[in-house]
Amino acid sequence: PPLMHSPSRKVTAKEQAEWKIPPCISNWKNPRGYTIPLDKRVAADGRGLQTVHINENFAKLAEALYTADRKAREAVELRAQIEKKVASKEREKKEEQLQKIAMEARAARTGIRRGGGGGDVDEESGLSDRDLLRRERARERAHDRNLTRTGPDGKVRGAR
Repeated sequence: PPLMHSPSRKVTAKEQAEWKIPPCISNWKNPRGYTIPLDKRVAADGRGLQTVHINENFAKLAEALYTADRKAREAVELRAQIEKKVASKEREKKEEQLQKIAMEARAARTGIRRGGGGGDVDEESGLSDRDLLRRERARERAHDRNLTRTGPDGKVRGAR
């Protein structure tokens, strides 16, 4: 038996748009490599349909973390200031010590140069004996050097 159909009519653009099925958007697969806008991906995810509910304990936790962080920062700052003070005091103490040593050395040096402002006679004679020995040895070394410069026949090698 013949199939009976209603007469065909032209489909309007409006009807065509109403019947259009959007392509499937997946966050995991995109085999054709289409560039899909983020808002479409989020809409496909279904996240926009959920209502956001924040637990009141989260606010308490955030506040506690904030105060703990602030107190920790203050403690670190205080510790750094104390360490700076201690270091500066140590530096000052070392500086004073060095100045004291330098003054003592200067006093000792000036005492020796002036001829012994309070030195013993034995120390002075020991110093002069040492000076004499030094000069004697320097003379001997110069003599030996001069002997090595001269050749076996008594003439100076590097004569000009």
